[in-house]
Amino acid sequence: MRASCVIFVALLCCSLSCAKLFDDELRELTEFLRLQMRCGYPARGVPILAPAQMAYKEINTRTESFGCQGNFTELIIEGLDGYEFSKLEWNNVLHTIKFDINFPKISLKSSNYKLNILARLFGADFSLWGDGVFNLELINFRAYGKFIIRPKTATSGVYVKNWDVTWELEEAKSQTTGIMNSRLYSKFINDLVKEYLELLINDNPTEVSQFMEELIVPPMNLVLDNVAWYEIAAIIVGLVDGILPVEPIC
Repeated sequence: MRASCVIFVALLCCSLSCAKLFDDELRELTEFLRLQMRCGYPARGVPILAPAQMAYKEINTRTESFGCQGNFTELIIEGLDGYEFSKLEWNNVLHTIKFDINFPKISLKSSNYKLNILARLFGADFSLWGDGVFNLELINFRAYGKFIIRPKTATSGVYVKNWDVTWELEEAKSQTTGIMNSRLYSKFINDLVKEYLELLINDNPTEVSQFMEELIVPPMNLVLDNVAWYEIAAIIVGLVDGILPVEPIC
């Protein structure tokens, strides 16, 4: 209890300055997270993320220019641990994290998918459905922006708010089958995926940010609900050792 109070007081003193940093503590934290993604972190409710595997995943999302509903069976996502940070800053006063991260290659595969899609492309609406094998690669998928971390209380969980992140994509590759139950449609859509995904992501930053926020923030908050404010802040500013393990836990 005394140690917790000392950490909390130290954090209050640190927050009087606006220091932004991407120092050894943050670098070590990102490298630890890269390794830990291969094992998950069951004590904090984090599943294995490298690769991420889900026996069944439902999708139901809609933005102004894109809607998708359906499910994936035996979904595998690879490449999440290949991230590269070019910027990572923590603001002690505003409790804001600013970052610029790139994923050189993310692979999404499913032994069976069932999707209904409604989208707007080149000013026109179109719809399609698919039921087959899903295979998609995202090349140089970049995210940059900021979000705020707020404590529920000093000793209970924290949560993410004010998500303001822009996403960019250099290239997409698709070898998905079963589109409109037609090989011709499947070939056409796979050829279209490259241009369409680049347009969808790069030219619709607001809608894509909203979609990714709905995908990422809720599970992130579930995990952060198990982390006390003084713990996460102490890790970020490097005040204490021993909160995170020194090597991955498997």
